[in-house]
Amino acid sequence: MKRLIAYLFLTAALLAAGGCGDDSEVFYSIAYPVVRIEAEVTLPEPEEPEEPSTGEDSGSEGTDGTDDSGSTDGTVDSGTTDGTEEPVDPLVAQIQAEVLAEAPVQAGGSYALDFTRYNRGPLTVDTAAEAGTVPGAFFKEPGATEIRFLFLELDYTAALSSYTDTDGVRRVLLTVDLTKEFQKRYPESDLTKVVRREYTSTPAN
Repeated sequence: MKRLIAYLFLTAALLAAGGCGDDSEVFYSIAYPVVRIEAEVTLPEPEEPEEPSTGEDSGSEGTDGTDDSGSTDGTVDSGTTDGTEEPVDPLVAQIQAEVLAEAPVQAGGSYALDFTRYNRGPLTVDTAAEAGTVPGAFFKEPGATEIRFLFLELDYTAALSSYTDTDGVRRVLLTVDLTKEFQKRYPESDLTKVVRREYTSTPAN
């Protein structure tokens, strides 16, 4: 039943976009080839416990561990010079893996938009995954910084921004906010931010 509703919804969207039974001329096309995807997951910052006072006072200056005497008593800055990175929270790593695995368009895929109306048109998505190339629809108001994508059983909005690649060229970045979805999936996690970033090779204006 859910698949049927999704199919009917997508069919209606395609008709509205001029993608079915409409000979409307395509007056503008743009493609967003995805070169890599990343996931950002943010949890609340843990409160730092207050350091208990030892109540000791040696009564001599320059020996409280805060001077530049190079004290080697092992009680100052211990464990900060071993060159190891701070460990990633297991929950953060798990959610990042889920976001990347569930991304509908993997690296090597693309979105192709054909404007048959000023704010919408048919969409062709190369998922670079098992689904292959699939049709859909998109909606984007002129001058807006968001695009709504509808394909398969998916309906999501990507924010348009830019990033600078290794050659110094500004290119289009698509960012999908998944925070609410993952807050429902992990209700006790207190997640503050979950986003998927899709880096494209399309030059930014």
